[in-house]
Amino acid sequence: MTPVYVRYDSAGTILEIFTRDQPDMILVRHDDQEPLIAKYLRDPLGLEERFPPLKKWQLWIAALELEPPIAKADILATINDMPDMSFKDKETVRIMVEDTQQYSREDPRIDLLAVAMGIPPNQMDDLWKWAACIEPL
Repeated sequence: MTPVYVRYDSAGTILEIFTRDQPDMILVRHDDQEPLIAKYLRDPLGLEERFPPLKKWQLWIAALELEPPIAKADILATINDMPDMSFKDKETVRIMVEDTQQYSREDPRIDLLAVAMGIPPNQMDDLWKWAACIEPL
């Protein structure tokens, strides 16, 4: 429990958080463990809400809905055949594809995966948002 000092806009949105009081600023003291404060500290840009983390199965089920459908095995083969990628980069992507349990849209390796899938960034963003809505049966 650490005290923090928060500056809000007129609508009550957090603008900044400080570790100590600031002269000439109107700040409200809070505990850093309060849910809204902890969320802001963890994700100040709000990316979790915009692009929530995906479980592995959500991403690959969404890939099957593309036209044409994209299978995980095909992506692994495509990555393996990329001549301009180093062995280390290929292995990193393979590990990410096969072993990661949850994906973050902000991870730069997701963009490598999108390239391998032939998906432009804006389509990957849309696919991500759609995939986040898939619920288990």
